[in-house]
Amino acid sequence: MEIHLTPAAREAAIRDLSPDESLRIAFAGGCGAMGFRLAATRRSNGDDLALTVDSVHLLLDSLAARELDGATLDYDEDEGFLLDHPGWGVSC
Repeated sequence: MEIHLTPAAREAAIRDLSPDESLRIAFAGGCGAMGFRLAATRRSNGDDLALTVDSVHLLLDSLAARELDGATLDYDEDEGFLLDHPGWGVSC
């Protein structure tokens, strides 16, 4: 499992997360409405996949872990964190 962080995403995560927090990525949607929710958290939901990428701690729920291999996490001052993966998709 590999997720890439742009320099902007790394800087924003380091700025916005306390040292004991992780950025949790969780699936939020259904058929025809693919999306992910990103939130700061201090604990895992038990079945989360834990990763450390460029000193940023990430937690991925089971669907995010299955769908986001190779994704890039970026950050935009107006939009916040953005996920990009050209081949992602959930089948129903």
